Amino acid sequence: MTGDEASVAAGAEIQNEPEVELGEAELLLRAVLDNLPVAVCRYDREGIFRFHDGKGLELSGGVRPGELLGKSVYELYAGAPDGVEAIRQAIEGKGSHVVTEAHGLTWETWYVPVRHGGEPGAVSITMDATAARQREQELRNKLELIEKQQRVIRDLSTPIIEVWDKVLTLPMVGVVDSLRIAEVMDNLLTAIVNKDARYAILDLTGVDAVDTRTAGYIIEMIKAIRLLGAEGIVTGIRSNVAQTMIALGLDLSGVTTVGNLRAGLKLCMRRMAAAGDPGAAGCVPVK
Repeated sequence: MTGDEASVAAGAEIQNEPEVELGEAELLLRAVLDNLPVAVCRYDREGIFRFHDGKGLELSGGVRPGELLGKSVYELYAGAPDGVEAIRQAIEGKGSHVVTEAHGLTWETWYVPVRHGGEPGAVSITMDATAARQREQELRNKLELIEKQQRVIRDLSTPIIEVWDKVLTLPMVGVVDSLRIAEVMDNLLTAIVNKDARYAILDLTGVDAVDTRTAGYIIEMIKAIRLLGAEGIVTGIRSNVAQTMIALGLDLSGVTTVGNLRAGLKLCMRRMAAAGDPGAAGCVPVK
């Protein structure tokens, strides 16, 4: 037998094991390799390909099953040091799992230590994860969109309106929970500073209910407004909201409250006019 004939025979021995009746595991493996976008390779202790198959190879630059048998992974993929190092570590007994981008696709690979005939080696199982990653990104985009929409809805339901020079009003609608009121407080205090406001009217006419923490937040908001040199006025408190505040034992003696938004605006105008504030000049008194 010539040297070339011996090489061919050796290659055939690597690629084509003697045909035997397939066991259950082999049957299942064959079904996976032939039908799913995966590529499975086995490397011996020197990093030589001893198994190279799977439908996923069609997507990886057109490499054919068995084409790399007998070749060194270290030489073929010297330009991909991360993958080569993962294989080296697997041969040494340390498995890993990585996600990479190649050929315009996303690949997910598991590197698994194995022993064959008592010799150490490694198996790599690579799967085309492009579709899964795309679905994950689409879901993430949808969640971000929902979050943005929720922020817009919260902003629309709690708009801060400059009704007059140095007078802000914050009409609130619906059920006000502690999370929402905390965000409102930040926005309102920022607006007071930016607009150099003297008065901030918190209108609760449209508020159906508040939880116990929220009632306390409202009082804290009034105190924070006062610390900024402005005055907080609460208007339109419903009876059930008032009962909640009283039941909590909250001290409302330092809080200015009036029946409705109209009355709150009249109060601001009167106080600004009495203080000779230029912002009240030209204001038509509200009857």
